[in-house]
Amino acid sequence: MKKLWILTAAITASLALGGLTADAGLLKGEAPRSRTVRQVSTEKQPEQKNSTAESEISRLDADERGPVIEVGLLSGQKEVKIRCLSDCESRIDGKKWQSYKKGTTLTISRSGDQISINGKKRKGPVYLTAEDAEGAAFSVKGNSYRGSVKLIPSAYAAGVTVVNAVPMEEYLCGVVPSEVSPSWHEDALKAQAVAARTYAMYHRDGFRDAGYDVTDDTRSQVYRGTAVESAATSNAIAATAGEIITSGGKPIDAVFHSNGGGYTENSENVWGSKISYLRGVKEESSSVVNQPWTKTVSIKDFQDVLGVGSLKKIELSKLKKGPMKTKDRGVSGRVKSFTVQGSKGKKTVTGDQMKSWFGLSSTLFDLQVKGKNIVITGYGAGHGLGLSQWGAEAMAAKHGDGKEYYKKILTHYFTGTKVEKIY
Repeated sequence: MKKLWILTAAITASLALGGLTADAGLLKGEAPRSRTVRQVSTEKQPEQKNSTAESEISRLDADERGPVIEVGLLSGQKEVKIRCLSDCESRIDGKKWQSYKKGTTLTISRSGDQISINGKKRKGPVYLTAEDAEGAAFSVKGNSYRGSVKLIPSAYAAGVTVVNAVPMEEYLCGVVPSEVSPSWHEDALKAQAVAARTYAMYHRDGFRDAGYDVTDDTRSQVYRGTAVESAATSNAIAATAGEIITSGGKPIDAVFHSNGGGYTENSENVWGSKISYLRGVKEESSSVVNQPWTKTVSIKDFQDVLGVGSLKKIELSKLKKGPMKTKDRGVSGRVKSFTVQGSKGKKTVTGDQMKSWFGLSSTLFDLQVKGKNIVITGYGAGHGLGLSQWGAEAMAAKHGDGKEYYKKILTHYFTGTKVEKIY
């Protein structure tokens, strides 16, 4: 019979402080056509942009830069200011409409089904293209971007939608350093580059009804344009150009999260459906991976949120190192559900509910009653599926060779997969 950890006011325990988590704001006003998964980014150390970051990508031929991906930057905007960072022009159906000098600020708005640029109106989509194809071409919402800009009437709201259309490898230059620190080991950066490329390939057309492929926030993966580019991440992208993770010859849904907390999770315990390559695996130990976090909630607040009256007991199996085999936890130990007994009856609570209600970093946690509080001690950050970013860094730090080891990192976290070059 499974032993249950019965928590009462008499239970106390010693606790350690810690935790890492980060997040990004959401692009508003759009509805995805297909499901995308919230990623949790790592905390990063700033790095000065290096001029070699651009040169590494500029050495790639046009074919090596991959297919164009369309990234939603803004939606439902009454008015948008876009600055040309080089001489540029607007085009409709492949034909030139207007020309603009370097430094020109364009005021974009919507008039019915038409796009207005500095007071002149035409039916879209309108594309802004730069004469200088290398480096940053446009500045919008405080960031600068490579590639071209597509302007369309917003599909789900009034106003204008702004889309950055950019070759895959150039897009990744603004993604990888937004998701992990450029100071990390080379194999961790390469692993992130391949995972991010795979994720983008798998989710192309994910927001097509809104006019683009992916968002620039955590509903897809964080993309901050050229300002965050670095030599280290651009080198990792160029070195793995065209490589993706496959299962059965097709790109996988290469989801990733900040920190697995020692063990990642099976997909069915997070999404409800079994995916062959999203299996829980043990992580390399490190000071970050093993670092616990804590959250203290008063018993009163806990009771008020759950609505069960005065707390009598909490029934949840004790967290142990994975793999675990209990009904209330996943293979990693992440909480699926537990029972709370109060003066007004019983209630079943899921790990996701706890995470949402109390702002927890993950569902990999234990509960302890200490005086008038419930202390939640947990590990990791994010959903726990697929690639653990801090886990990848731990593997790279201990075993990386700066050459091919990144492939071992990826096939460790994505069970039964291959890393293949598709362009």
